[in-house]
Amino acid sequence: MNGERMDKPVLASPSSSAARRAQARADLRAKILAAAAELFVAGGYQGLSMRQLAERIGYTAPTIYLYFANKDALLFALLEEGYNELGERLAAVAAAEPVPIARLAALGREYVAFGRERPMHYQLMFMQRADFLQARLAARANRVDPLAVLQEAVAAAASAGAIRAADPQVITLSLWAAVHGLVGLLLIGPPLPEEQIRALVDTTIAAMLAGLTHA
Repeated sequence: MNGERMDKPVLASPSSSAARRAQARADLRAKILAAAAELFVAGGYQGLSMRQLAERIGYTAPTIYLYFANKDALLFALLEEGYNELGERLAAVAAAEPVPIARLAALGREYVAFGRERPMHYQLMFMQRADFLQARLAARANRVDPLAVLQEAVAAAASAGAIRAADPQVITLSLWAAVHGLVGLLLIGPPLPEEQIRALVDTTIAAMLAGLTHA
């Protein structure tokens, strides 16, 4: 070949090919879930069909069934994904803040942040099918329960004298109700400037914690 060297084509190793296939499957699964979340929120559980979902992402219904057996499996995957993320985020915030009252405030802000960053997940989790989520997750181990994280922070704050002693579960549910209402307003209420949203979140959290301190 006139002294010229011809490089042999580089063939992908079996492991790299398998990694690419696994990534492609993961990407398609994520695409299915993202489209399903939009359709669940827009039309409710009864309003979603696997054919409609397939058309939404440009695939056939049998392809969807390779990943999810039915609508329940789809919904549960979305709820589990959101519930696990919320629990892990709250646990990380709680672990990072040593001051009990400041920990409660940080948990409130993180909860609101999750709701704003994952609006589809949040609406499915807490505004549409919370019953489905709790029924399916109740028997699952090795997960962080967001409500348990908040209740532990409440108990720690009461033990430290940062808030008045009362039923930790009642206080936990009261705090959850306050931030849930805040997230609901931000998701379905009139749009607000970001600066006003930050002030609203801080004011709401400060007010609810002030109500728990000693008179």
